[in-house]
Amino acid sequence: MKSRLLGAVCLLVLSDPSAYAAFDNQHKLWTHELKQYVDGDLIHYARWQKKRGNLEKYLKELAAITPEEYDDMTHDQRKALWMNAYNAFTVKLVLDNYPIAGKNPYYPTDSFRQVPGAWEKYQVTVAGKSYTLDAIEHDILRAFRYPEIHFAVVPAAKGCAAPRKRAFVSTTWETDIAQCKEKFLCDKNNVAIDPKQKTITVSQIFKWFPLDFAKASGISTRVPPPTDDQIVLAYLAKNLPARVKDDIPDTDKLADYKVIYKPNDWSLNDADAVKRPEIAKKEKTTP
Repeated sequence: MKSRLLGAVCLLVLSDPSAYAAFDNQHKLWTHELKQYVDGDLIHYARWQKKRGNLEKYLKELAAITPEEYDDMTHDQRKALWMNAYNAFTVKLVLDNYPIAGKNPYYPTDSFRQVPGAWEKYQVTVAGKSYTLDAIEHDILRAFRYPEIHFAVVPAAKGCAAPRKRAFVSTTWETDIAQCKEKFLCDKNNVAIDPKQKTITVSQIFKWFPLDFAKASGISTRVPPPTDDQIVLAYLAKNLPARVKDDIPDTDKLADYKVIYKPNDWSLNDADAVKRPEIAKKEKTTP
């Protein structure tokens, strides 16, 4: 009887490699999926929805991380884990509700924000514990005190950070985040400077999280405390890539610019939705 029971257990383990495979922090399966379905700044959700097996397998890997494995992770491994987890579970939630067709008048019909409770109620499992997407972003990722995480978190909206074709990993964490930062700040949809009008139009991300950028802004004055606009201007003056600064006659005077916060585009970052109007037009004109 004991031998039969032992044999059954061995068979179960052998038939499910994830039951014994240690988590290696490489996130290879997530990278594989990103390479398949990320197209520029957009994602092919329609195609991804038809082949969800690898995504589901990856999410199970995240859920199966043991407390011991998590405790042994380095700081950078944890940052990479939570960044990938947030972005991957967001994709899953989009696919669970795709095509999104909401009725909330405050957002586009295909917006991720049309999904009820997407951030504050939907439960995901990482390392055996349940979290909401809000908890991952605000309680965990922001707690790392890395303002650049806002340039890498992808909440499935065109107005926020764009997806990457590779997972975040600890060995290239600094380089990966630096690339996300440069891409975001070089995009005129996120930072548009008008030297003649002395205005700088920026993403709503800076309005939502100004204090997250305070330390990286280099502002040392605490009394009186700097305004949100002063923090944003100081951060940009210090962190704008060289190719953006070249368009500004005098970066030392950037502090005198007026900050305009651009309304956020909550449309789904859907590559297939972009092509549908073109297809419809082509079909209409074809004899």
